[in-house]
Amino acid sequence: MASYPASPRDAFLQLRSLSEQLSVPERRPHALAELRELAALARDKPEGAPLRLTSVVVVVGASQVRLELLLLPTIFAPESWAYTFLEGLLKVPLDEYAGKRLVEVGAGSGWICIALARLTRLAHVLGVDLNPQSAPVAWCNAWLNGDEELVSRLSFGESDLLRQVPESEPWDFIVGCIPQVLRGEGLPAEVSQADEQSLYDLSNYCAIQNVYEDHFGLGLIARLLDEAPERLAPDGRLLLNLAGRPGRAIIERMFTRRGFTTRVRVARRVMQAADTDIRPLVALEQRTGREFEFFMDAHSPEPLRAATALGWLAAGHPIWHEVAVWESRLALPRETLALRAALRALGRPGLQEEMDLASASPEQLGFVAGLAERLARSPFLPYAHESGDLGLRQLVARYLGRFFDLRLSEEEIFIAPEREQAVYSLLLATCDEGDGVMVSRNLHAVYARVLDKAGVRVTVTHNTLGEIKRLLSAFDVKVLLLSVEPEERASMAELRDILQEAERRGILVVLDESLFFNITAEVEPRTLFEFLAREARTSNLVVLYGLIKNAVFPDWELTLLLPVPATLRGDLEVAAEVTYSRISTLLEWFYERTFAELLTFSIAFAAPEPPPARPTPKVPLPRSRRIARLAGLPAFAPKVFHEDDPELVRLDYGENEYPLPLPLMEGLVAACAAPRDSGTQHGLADSVAAFLLETRGVRYAPEELTLAPGVWPLVHHLGVALRRLLGRAPRVFVATPCYGVLPPAWVAAGAEVELAPLSSLQAQRGRNAPDVVVVSQPSNPSGHYLSHEELVELAAYVVEQRCLLVSDEIFGLVNLTNPTAETVHAPVGLEATVPGIDERTVLLGGLSKEFAAGGLRVGWMAVRDRALAAAVHESAPGVLHLATARAASRLYAAYARSPEGKLLYPERHRALREFLVRMRRDLAEKRALIAEALPEDGRAETVEAGGLFLAPRVTSWLGREVGGERLTVENLPAVVYAHTHVVLNGGNWCGDPARVRVVFSIPREKLLKARERLMAFSKALRQG
Repeated sequence: MASYPASPRDAFLQLRSLSEQLSVPERRPHALAELRELAALARDKPEGAPLRLTSVVVVVGASQVRLELLLLPTIFAPESWAYTFLEGLLKVPLDEYAGKRLVEVGAGSGWICIALARLTRLAHVLGVDLNPQSAPVAWCNAWLNGDEELVSRLSFGESDLLRQVPESEPWDFIVGCIPQVLRGEGLPAEVSQADEQSLYDLSNYCAIQNVYEDHFGLGLIARLLDEAPERLAPDGRLLLNLAGRPGRAIIERMFTRRGFTTRVRVARRVMQAADTDIRPLVALEQRTGREFEFFMDAHSPEPLRAATALGWLAAGHPIWHEVAVWESRLALPRETLALRAALRALGRPGLQEEMDLASASPEQLGFVAGLAERLARSPFLPYAHESGDLGLRQLVARYLGRFFDLRLSEEEIFIAPEREQAVYSLLLATCDEGDGVMVSRNLHAVYARVLDKAGVRVTVTHNTLGEIKRLLSAFDVKVLLLSVEPEERASMAELRDILQEAERRGILVVLDESLFFNITAEVEPRTLFEFLAREARTSNLVVLYGLIKNAVFPDWELTLLLPVPATLRGDLEVAAEVTYSRISTLLEWFYERTFAELLTFSIAFAAPEPPPARPTPKVPLPRSRRIARLAGLPAFAPKVFHEDDPELVRLDYGENEYPLPLPLMEGLVAACAAPRDSGTQHGLADSVAAFLLETRGVRYAPEELTLAPGVWPLVHHLGVALRRLLGRAPRVFVATPCYGVLPPAWVAAGAEVELAPLSSLQAQRGRNAPDVVVVSQPSNPSGHYLSHEELVELAAYVVEQRCLLVSDEIFGLVNLTNPTAETVHAPVGLEATVPGIDERTVLLGGLSKEFAAGGLRVGWMAVRDRALAAAVHESAPGVLHLATARAASRLYAAYARSPEGKLLYPERHRALREFLVRMRRDLAEKRALIAEALPEDGRAETVEAGGLFLAPRVTSWLGREVGGERLTVENLPAVVYAHTHVVLNGGNWCGDPARVRVVFSIPREKLLKARERLMAFSKALRQG
């Protein structure tokens, strides 16, 4: 026998007991009878009563459904906004619900779930609510309005949005009506212990979600959108009832930036509920400057802002707002879900909050997901090879063979950065200053700056192949650079004649096909590829394909040179090394993915034919005197080891093989996900300026900073700029021991280079003083920091002799003696002690060493002389890609402070400090391990050490015999390798014959192998 409850608490306990009994078949008849009795007792009870019964009539076409609903004071009664919600749900063609699964978030009394179950053929409807009293009420209402068949398609439960809804079975529809007004004092921490008013407020207000949409009262809906994708079926839909107070543009933006497409199913004006306090919206309006939208009546043509609406309401008038049912679905479900999974694997799921996926293409999202997944699996960003990594060259070769029938070996393909850098390397390799180069008019504007920088004598021709052929016979040139116009592409007879004439005279022909090359599997005119496939005997033609049509990342340009003769290839590697025009690993990964996707399916009926043999040119191809000189320097001496040696351990080459810092990984993923229309701003100069102020104590204006794809291009182009400004070859003093490629980089730029210990500099004064003094802090390769006294002495010399001091500080923060160091002892910090040194110092740095990101290619130069900075910039040291600059800016911005001195991004700053401490300690341990296997350095241990290298003196080894062979400066690397399979840099390589250079930043397992073998070698020397 049912009795009317005395309190809301009693009513809830009574309904909960009945819902439990109704779930047991043998107890159900009695429970149903008692439920109907209780409903009769609750009929006509007033609002606020412990339990009341209300009726709702839903009409759809000829169908009419009457629902009787039990309500507690904690449960919302159906109102006009809820009617709009159901109307919008029923705007979906009813047959689209048939056999599908639907979950309603914020189900309350369950009436919408019940109505949908009665009016559609949904297979299953789940209603969830954060209010723990909701589910028992909904179960009772379901039995009150349906039979066993209906109830079998319904279920109800407790969930904070979708968090307690399992991901195991996807849902075809996720629907809901979510609170949009912030409650200033917050919601109860323990919902189960909340009073009736607090439970009622769960359906009326939302707490701050710490997302961007909090500014508009949309934070809870935004969180639902973030939780929904994994629970949606591939073509699943969201249908959400939203108050239009923030305005449609803001609401739509909330959906689209998360990768959803959206439309409004139905919209109505409803009266603002009297029990909803809009004062929090007024406060948001004042804080953000964004206006909400209310209306004076149901048909007002213009909206009121929240502050005005509050005043109108206080005057005793009702206010209205729009309610609309928004339907949305993922635009790119496969790619979006892959990206979200990758961000979880990376440990940064919150990063998706920063992303704007509104205009993302499948290619972009696919790459970003792959990038995040790759970084989660292997958080390293290694340098690419000078000619492009083997894997990418093999993919290019397979692509050309499959789609163009052009068979090349990967060794005939050279991959360079943008076209300008590729042509610059070609000119360095083939031409000296004053040598003749012929260029067709259609390419001259593209390469004018590069031709000028290389110092060649340019003859500009018409574009017609027949006229180029005639002009070629009248000029003495080393290189012909041309492009074939569309109207001449049908026949290649004229081009064949040009090649024959060029081959007879030893002229290199570079054919730029960039405008006509698309990476595609579609059928396109391929005349030139067919020509190349037929002309296997052509020995003096290099075709240049600039990948300039990247629709996803417009500035991600790579250049393919093919087929490249072996002799030219070696010289191109030298040219690329001295200018460090390596491709970005990020771009390499993108194009690897692009080519691999085109090659995913292949049917072959026979093994592919091998590439044809390339003939030796009848007349040798041009080779510049400067490339011959560079190739003869110790840095490019023939290798003493075999690349395929399974026991090989290279200590002659290395980078910082340490996992990337988390802020940089976040920056890479976020930057690559940025929309194409997000502008060109990246803020890197400002961020680097903040970094320098924090680590060097010196303030630079952004205009005093030059950015480039790495430090080495800046070194080379600094030499080019100085030569132009001085009107002669700059005299450059390089302190030894030094990095082996440093002298060739200055030589390639046209400088006169002297190598000597820094101690000998003081004797060079007056006319004998150099124009430029080059040091590194700490030293590469010894790893020693110059002491304060040494820096003061050097600074005084530079100011007195009016030199330029180039301080390479790319290893500056890699301090192994002091793992917690936060500053770098730099010459620019001595201005108070040595006035004028600040104006005469060129500071160089980048991401590669301090933050283990060599393959990203980010370098910066800080200099007060803005004319010099402009000259370096005009020399075109390469393109720093927008996504790369944005990722680097995110990292360096960790050092930015407010005018009051507070860090703007303290968590990012903390992450970088922790990263540096871990990295330094790991490197310090490796340094100590390998040092034990090498001769004594002879330097006091009190000297601060850093970097990734050791350069100990090896005089104790020289002159000794091992295996019947006496060690000399010249043969030491070869002998060490022969006995240990370990490769070291010799003394001539680093400008100090008494030393060797050893890299210790390789993986520990390899380092321990090298240590063991070198210790055995040292022991054999002593015994010999």
